Amino acid sequence: MYKKVLLIILLFNFSDAVLMQEGNLFREKKELMSVKSELNDFYEAKELEYQKRRAELESMNKKVKEEEKKIIKIRDENQRILDEIKRVKTTKTMKLYDKMKLSVVVNIFKKMIEKDKFDEVFDIIIRMKDKRVMKLLKKLDTSISEKIMEKMRVLKNNTDKGAK
Repeated sequence: MYKKVLLIILLFNFSDAVLMQEGNLFREKKELMSVKSELNDFYEAKELEYQKRRAELESMNKKVKEEEKKIIKIRDENQRILDEIKRVKTTKTMKLYDKMKLSVVVNIFKKMIEKDKFDEVFDIIIRMKDKRVMKLLKKLDTSISEKIMEKMRVLKNNTDKGAK
C-alpha cells in the first residue's frame, strides 16, 4: 500500500509538473503571439509610411520632369530668338559692309580677326554677294583667305548633306 500511495504522490507531482510546464509553454506561446502581433503592426505601419513617402517622391519626380520640360522649351525658344537677333544683326552689318569701300572692309576684317573674331567675319562674308566676296578674298592675306575658303567648303558640304 505504501508503494501505491507513493506512486499516487509521484503521479500527482508529475501531472502537476506537466501542468505547470504546459502553463509555462502556454504563457510563452501567448507572449510570442503578442510580440508577433506587435511586430506585424509595426511592419504594416512602416510599409504604409514607405508607400506614402514613395508616392510623394514619385509626385515630386513627375513635377521636376514637367518643370524640366518647361525649362528646356523656354531655353530652346530663347535660343531661337537669340539666333534670329544674331542673324538680323549680321544681315544689317553685312549690308553696311557691302556699301563700304573694299579697302576699308579689308582693314576692319583684319582687325576683327586679330581680336579672335574670325567667326563673326565669316558670318558676314557668307552673306555678302559672291562678286564682293571674291574681291575681298583677293585683298585679304592668303592665310586668312584660305581659312575662309576652307570654312565655306565645310559649310557647303554640311548644307549638301542636310539637303539629302
